[in-house]
Amino acid sequence: MPKHLRSYALLFQSLFILPMAQANEWDWVPKESLSETQQATLSQYCRGAYVDNWQVMEGNNTHLLADMIYRDEQGTLYMDGAATLRQPLSQLDADSIKGVPGEYYQAQGDVSLRAQGQLIRSDNAYISSKDGNQTAQFDQAKFLSHSSRIRGEAGEISRTRDGLIFIKEGFYTTCEPGENSWQLYGSSIELNPDSGFGTAKHVQIRIHDVPVFYFPWLRFPLDTRRQSGFLFPSFGISAKRLTLTAPYYLNLAPEYDATITPNLALPIAASDAEDKDKIGQGLDIELRHLSRYGETRYEQSTFYDEGGDEATLRKFTTDQHLTESFAVGAYLEDNPTDNRVPELNNTSIQEEDNYERRGYARYNLGNFSSNVQVRRFQTPDPLEDKPLEWLPRINASYRYANTQYSYQPDVEFTDFYEPDKEGQDGERAVLNQDFNARFGNEWGEVTAGMLHQYRDYQLHDYDLNQDRRASVNHLSYYLDTSVVFERRFNGSWRQTLEPQVSYLYAPYKEQSDIPDFDANEMEMTYAQAFSHRRFSGNDRIGDSEQIALGLESRIYDDNNVNRWTLQGGQVFYLDDRKVGTTGQTGDVVDDSARSAFLTTASYNGDDFTLANHFNYDFDENRVDLAQSALKYTPDSGLVFNLSFSYLHDDNEDEMTKQSSFGTIIPINDNWHFFHQQSYDWIDREQTAQVEGFGYENCCIKTSFSYQRWRDDDGLFDEGVFVQFILRSLSGVGRTNSDIDTIADDYWNQGKVGY
Repeated sequence: MPKHLRSYALLFQSLFILPMAQANEWDWVPKESLSETQQATLSQYCRGAYVDNWQVMEGNNTHLLADMIYRDEQGTLYMDGAATLRQPLSQLDADSIKGVPGEYYQAQGDVSLRAQGQLIRSDNAYISSKDGNQTAQFDQAKFLSHSSRIRGEAGEISRTRDGLIFIKEGFYTTCEPGENSWQLYGSSIELNPDSGFGTAKHVQIRIHDVPVFYFPWLRFPLDTRRQSGFLFPSFGISAKRLTLTAPYYLNLAPEYDATITPNLALPIAASDAEDKDKIGQGLDIELRHLSRYGETRYEQSTFYDEGGDEATLRKFTTDQHLTESFAVGAYLEDNPTDNRVPELNNTSIQEEDNYERRGYARYNLGNFSSNVQVRRFQTPDPLEDKPLEWLPRINASYRYANTQYSYQPDVEFTDFYEPDKEGQDGERAVLNQDFNARFGNEWGEVTAGMLHQYRDYQLHDYDLNQDRRASVNHLSYYLDTSVVFERRFNGSWRQTLEPQVSYLYAPYKEQSDIPDFDANEMEMTYAQAFSHRRFSGNDRIGDSEQIALGLESRIYDDNNVNRWTLQGGQVFYLDDRKVGTTGQTGDVVDDSARSAFLTTASYNGDDFTLANHFNYDFDENRVDLAQSALKYTPDSGLVFNLSFSYLHDDNEDEMTKQSSFGTIIPINDNWHFFHQQSYDWIDREQTAQVEGFGYENCCIKTSFSYQRWRDDDGLFDEGVFVQFILRSLSGVGRTNSDIDTIADDYWNQGKVGY
């Protein structure tokens, strides 16, 4: 007799890989009745959970319970009135159960079959438990999987002896009881647990009982095993065209797969001649390979417009960690179609002025790290300046540090190549050595150090068609001091006060014969005031004799969380600066006696954050930099973002003065309104605009928005974007990849588990 109930358990494991139908409140517990631990597993939009209180029995005994139990002369068992047949792995309940142990059981009237985390109910059921012929059939069945929150309903469920499961007139959903936001319905569904996939005929996806998608035939996975087949399509619509993509997934082997995505753009209204290149068809291909060392990926997007002109983009990436210390990789982009780009493109490669191609090998061991990299570019537009290339770049660094001493040497060699053969290129060898000694305790410290920078160049000048050599050897000295004062207030709150003084002496070195391959002057901020280098890159060694004064205060709450950070400081120059990123060195490039006054203030709250940077030049009586960013996200679901950025430049065309505002406002428990706008105060125009609505519950999320933005050509574009996700099923729609929007914030916020 134990065999037949084990058969029931096997049936359940097969059934509940997939569908479940419109359920009543079986095992449903409202959120307010759940424990705190159970409530923590729910998203903010779920009103309760299915709780399975059924327990697996110990031992192998079979338990029979009914108002009346008897066996006739032929060995048939009869159980009438609240009949229960229970085994360790499952339990069968019905008004009456009839059967021959080891052969079959037939249950009628309020039938329920329960296993761990799974439940099925029906009007009547027939189960064959013969060895080699274990079949089952349930009529007017309703079923539930507690862990996946899938519930469903079917006119008939049957299982053949070879394990195939057939469902007639069935549908399933993950929506809560009383909700029918979405359902997947099939007139005939066949499930094959052995192969891990199912097929369905006349499939409908219903939103609030309204069919919105129809598929004559659909193949879908039943478990985590990958299966080839169509993924859900995406579409977009505008005043002039309709776009449709239909990705197809190919499970080629356990270690590699592919996705092929046909794209179609159809005209809706008469198009202007310049819009003809936006109508046509294309194909995206993505190939992936995963080894025990890493991942390799190839992507290609091709589009043919109405005139037959081709636009193609391609990308190949690989990253292989051959050992814990050694890795190699490559990143190759390509545009082979004369600077034309696909109008429809679902790959990760986008339009660029220069398409990068690089390969690298990296070795790290303890405090030692090294890297070899080759970097080249494809520039499809012949009018564009081509970037410098590395053929190759080799660098290595090591760091030794203890409580008192620190030594960090960095070595780099780069062979620069100028593809346009204008100006100059050549080889550069770099050695940077930073040595310092620290003396201090818990209330203060003094650090004295020396920075050695050496450069050696073997250069070729294309304009003069001659080779030459240049070098520079430089020593800088610095002394950094800081003191920490601390007080407690308001109980366990703590405030620090940290004055710091830094002296830097970097004498001037003639560098007029040194080219500028990668040097940039760093933006002056509070942190940069205490830096020992004026330039990024390795082609300029900044000269400066300066004293930097700063005062920093941090406030910690009683949980030792840093709430406030306040900083203020200024650099006082003892000599003029004579090294810039362009032109001859030796002439004074900056004779100011002091920097702007540099301040930062930031607050980190539980639902409110604020960051401010403000630099004021008292000599010129002007603001050099003003940046502010505020974000407010209380538990109510409100999101409020506000930012402003101002950066002064003597060249008005390079000046920045922009603001951005975005908010997500809850209308009720499920509906949200979101808005965003960005404004350029110099050009006095709005550069981005987003308005929309979103709806979300425990099983569906959707948003509708209007967006207007400036494209890469400086022209304004606009569109309407619709997106929705059916939890545990799929998503449909199209997002805007051209700008970061508050609509994306809405879509990604919340604990919805999509």
